[in-house]
Amino acid sequence: MDKKFTCKDIGLDCEYVVCAKTEEEVLKKIGEHTQTIHGIQGFSKAFYDKAMAAIRDAHCEPRKISSCEGESCEEFLQDISEECYC
Repeated sequence: MDKKFTCKDIGLDCEYVVCAKTEEEVLKKIGEHTQTIHGIQGFSKAFYDKAMAAIRDAHCEPRKISSCEGESCEEFLQDISEECYC
């Protein structure tokens, strides 16, 4: 079963959702997101614990995004299960 995480699940006002095959992949994507979008590098113990508690089992379906709102597909996509066709 896949693993899913959303920033909203840990109380952040952020629409970020990631879905991956393993918790390790999810954590890697969370790290990339927090550094790129929120300017946070690395995890504190408290953040790590909160993120781990928020990772849920899920069935992740690839989503197609028809509009990338002027951004390149690579910049727009943050969920590894998404596919962009700009």
